[in-house]
Amino acid sequence: MAHAPKASPGEERTLPADIRPESLSRLGPIHRDALGEEGRTAYDALSCPDGKTLAGLKGPGGIWLRLPGAGYPINETTRILRSEIGLDPRLTELAILAAAREMDSQFEWTLHEPVARQKGLSEKIIDVVKQRKSIADLPETESVIIELARATIGEKKVSSQTYARALTLFGETGLLNLVSLMANYAMTAIVLCLVDQQLPEGQTPLLPPR
Repeated sequence: MAHAPKASPGEERTLPADIRPESLSRLGPIHRDALGEEGRTAYDALSCPDGKTLAGLKGPGGIWLRLPGAGYPINETTRILRSEIGLDPRLTELAILAAAREMDSQFEWTLHEPVARQKGLSEKIIDVVKQRKSIADLPETESVIIELARATIGEKKVSSQTYARALTLFGETGLLNLVSLMANYAMTAIVLCLVDQQLPEGQTPLLPPR
């Protein structure tokens, strides 16, 4: 997903020709008055400076607002998978980063790398995912999460050995929740790619090319 380079201090940001400044994507602006009651509630939550989303209206939340039939359940599913499946927040962010790396999603990676660090994910593990390095010397849990993302999203095939390792660590329900979390962010990455969602103002891209 291409992004305009970060402008130097005092220099105006240059966006691709088809990017709308209101959404920082190819999508037009969202008009609150055109939304239903549920949509207006979501709009207000996304517009709040202290909201729980990382990008507010200029990101996945704003995209899903345009899909009142499917968008609200998607937002709720994302919330549940991020916060209610019993996974350590550090490992949740690792799973998100691993999925973002396999999808080469600059937007997801750049917004979540600082969160992962804040949640306690080590610089070494972040670098392994970012640079696609070997997972051989990582702790078992972290290595399995990265391996699952590389297998399910990247290679589109999970070996019996990888499945057995993951099942032992997470159990059947935990494993399905974990991979559903990755799938959720992979799906979002596809939509972000479609609309060429740009990074927030002043944000430097953190994900290098493969």
